[in-house]
Amino acid sequence: MHNITSKDYTLVENDASGFADFYGVKYLTGKWKDVIVVYGKVTVKEDIENDEATMSFTYAIQDPADYDIDELKKDESFNNYIGEVLNYVMIDALENKGAQIGNIESTTDAHPQSPTE
Repeated sequence: MHNITSKDYTLVENDASGFADFYGVKYLTGKWKDVIVVYGKVTVKEDIENDEATMSFTYAIQDPADYDIDELKKDESFNNYIGEVLNYVMIDALENKGAQIGNIESTTDAHPQSPTE
């Protein structure tokens, strides 16, 4: 397990045509420094009985830096790392409301007001 902090990554504009509406995440430290990935669909499955949750996600490698894309996709350690970064970004977004993954311009109101407010 890695000790991810906000200094380990940065959000970058994505110039790939298929992902133009999404930010890329560039890794700034460690073994995969300079690799850029674009996260896609993220799902979290809760197991309330055991107080656990499992996250799954899709991603595309925008820039493999000095690595081979196919080798990165097969590398269990790399896949675990990008999952840990995604988890950190999601928790940071919930706690600080400053991070963003996904569409640059969201049209979804995640906090609708009740009719009594």
